[in-house]
Amino acid sequence: MACHPTQIRKAGALDPNFSDLEERGRLHFFYHSPSSKLPVRDVLNEQKQGHKTEPYIEKCAENYCVECNQANIRGFLETNEKYLFLFTTCRYEGSKHLGKVYIVGYIEKKRYELRPRGFYAAIGPLKMFSFNDAWPLGKSMYDNNPRQMQKKLSPGRTQQILDHFEGKENILDRCCIAVEKLKRQLPMKVRRIQAIRCK
Repeated sequence: MACHPTQIRKAGALDPNFSDLEERGRLHFFYHSPSSKLPVRDVLNEQKQGHKTEPYIEKCAENYCVECNQANIRGFLETNEKYLFLFTTCRYEGSKHLGKVYIVGYIEKKRYELRPRGFYAAIGPLKMFSFNDAWPLGKSMYDNNPRQMQKKLSPGRTQQILDHFEGKENILDRCCIAVEKLKRQLPMKVRRIQAIRCK
């Protein structure tokens, strides 16, 4: 299941930058689904942080359905950074990666959208990778909470990460299929709400 094209809306309050982009990246956290070996969001609210819709890989986007760390997304859209690196802590019990923090994919900045509820989504080509192929974020980069680590990456670190993923399998389609399977387990009320928010 590939991502679908997205309609673009005009936004007056944002000053996006899509020119003179540099090979620089920014980190963006999401909650991993403990039910999946794949690096997909916590659709079923198993971590008790809500039924997650972001990253909304179905549209190759972040902050598409709900506002999630909007300051980080706005910062990404307004700077000359080219890549939004998605990272998470593996929560799958049977994995050798359990409890470890990884960059598992990235969105290349191509466009944005003002969503109906007044926040902005970052949209662009998206690649996702298995935990085996992911880039480990060592504890030297954060203290106790990975979400609090420095988000902006230097050109050198950005290039290291891109080089690491070079030649690795993009499993976006498999991740989209896994998300759809998880969605079918949601209560009907939650599915209706998400369908409205993600239109």
